[in-house]
Amino acid sequence: MNEKKVKTKKVVKRRLKLKGVFILTLFFVIIFLSVKFILKLQIGVVTVTGNNFLKDSQVIKEAGLNESVQYFKFNTRSSCEQLTKNPYIKSCKYKRSLNLNLEIVIEENAPLFYYLPESKIVLSDASRVEGDAKGLPTLINYTTEDILTDFISRLSKVKSDIILSISEIEYVPSTSEDGTPIDSNRFMMIMNDGNTVYINNKRMNNLNHYDTVFATIGEKKGIINFDWDYGNYGFTEYKEQS
Repeated sequence: MNEKKVKTKKVVKRRLKLKGVFILTLFFVIIFLSVKFILKLQIGVVTVTGNNFLKDSQVIKEAGLNESVQYFKFNTRSSCEQLTKNPYIKSCKYKRSLNLNLEIVIEENAPLFYYLPESKIVLSDASRVEGDAKGLPTLINYTTEDILTDFISRLSKVKSDIILSISEIEYVPSTSEDGTPIDSNRFMMIMNDGNTVYINNKRMNNLNHYDTVFATIGEKKGIINFDWDYGNYGFTEYKEQS
């Protein structure tokens, strides 16, 4: 009787062990299949922020994103490296969300103006590229490189909508009657609305207040002297020039 009892216990233990192995195997299979399923999940909605000049669709395409790209297999670092090959993109980073959406955050190397003497578009980092200059202001005459570099640096801090409201820029250093230089950093800007702005590099930030000034002069057209201190600018209506 004792021998039969021992054999029965061994069989029960063996069955319990096999059952445990089966459950453990099933657990790992479920984990494996779940991970495999998760890795195959595709990216949801892609949004682009920080862009004013570049279209969302262009950024998304150059990032290598399409409907078949899998969320967890997408290499954001490699994508950013690809994006920053575009001269109009200064930097890039990605933000992931739990709902499988992606946000591409870029900092643009924005186009500022078309430099006629070189037939090139000038970007905010002072580099020059060829391309479509439609909608950009045109700097029509040669400007010494040191003054031009300073001009680019300061203009890049002006609001993009105001830059795009400029039609033409001319470098016009002022001198006295005997030819003595007065302001070697002076520029004239013809605005799309018909006004003329005089400004220099030192006071370039005054241009950010153009909309405010424009609202105060109403329908009048004339010359705005932003090369003075802001708040003390001069406005001369065109008919007063004759």
